[in-house]
Amino acid sequence: MRRPQQAAASRFEDGKFLNSAVTKVLQKENMLDTMLRYAKRSKNAGKPSFEVPVHYLSAADFEREQSEQMRVNWLGHASLVLELGKRRYLIDPVLSDRASPVPFAGPKRIHPAPVKVADIHAIDAVIISHDHYDHLDYPTIHALRDKVPLFYVPLKVKKRLVEWGVPALNIVELDWWQQVQDGDNLLVATPARHFSGRWLFDRDSTLWVSWCIVGKKESVFYSGDSGPMAEFTDIGAAYGPFDLTIMPIGAYDINWADIHTNSEEAVQAHQQVQGNRLLPVHWGTFDLAIHPWGEPIERLHKAAALQGVPIRVPEVGQWVDNIQSFTSRVWWKR
Repeated sequence: MRRPQQAAASRFEDGKFLNSAVTKVLQKENMLDTMLRYAKRSKNAGKPSFEVPVHYLSAADFEREQSEQMRVNWLGHASLVLELGKRRYLIDPVLSDRASPVPFAGPKRIHPAPVKVADIHAIDAVIISHDHYDHLDYPTIHALRDKVPLFYVPLKVKKRLVEWGVPALNIVELDWWQQVQDGDNLLVATPARHFSGRWLFDRDSTLWVSWCIVGKKESVFYSGDSGPMAEFTDIGAAYGPFDLTIMPIGAYDINWADIHTNSEEAVQAHQQVQGNRLLPVHWGTFDLAIHPWGEPIERLHKAAALQGVPIRVPEVGQWVDNIQSFTSRVWWKR
């Protein structure tokens, strides 16, 4: 049974949002262990030994008439185009060269973005999970501010977008378990286990969410960034089963195990929310952790096979027109 809309499901105390369970952003606060492991890893561990295949999109890709059937395109990292119920969404669009507050430093793209912001049009809404630089990108949002009529964001993120020039009336803020009807689709901001902030002094001042996008015939769950949590089971009970789950599998580490799922935990979360097919994101584009570049997808393949979970691994920029029949090519090996 679906949960009723609630007015204030998240916890907000002393100007900060809290996770439902006790959560450490870092298990070892001094970061010495992590720094030593970074220093010991091989020089090219965070990059593939080959050029990542990219399918480049043009304005024509956004001119196709939308159908009821689900259609998805992984733009790299956690950015996606999702078509469902004759609506076209951009999810956590980050098209800059770096996931960083400055254009000259910070994590740089391993592969080019498959589309230019100037070519993006006919988007019904942008959906944001939280305000970290690899999910909420100022240049991308600034370029889209007059091209997209709706922005769905977690609590307190609206202020950021207004400062960036997005009209306030075009922004809808939601708390955990709050929902909004978008055309024929129901959008629900559901819990995640993570944190927020874009600089040293604004930690947890905005909310982080996962999203249920429930159409008349098909439904999608996007977890945003999250560590393992019991709420995945609640989400599945309330809005599952899901035809597709979009789960992060990369940038994990033992030192931030509470706030990111690894590949095996992504499979578990997929099962908790009652997912059918799993599309992995949050890997392959930015070097954000110590593990080797291809480790998340290799671990996912093993874990999914053991659990009997069908996965879909498109190449960057590749359209998945039929999630049921799509066959992944093993492109991450050379």
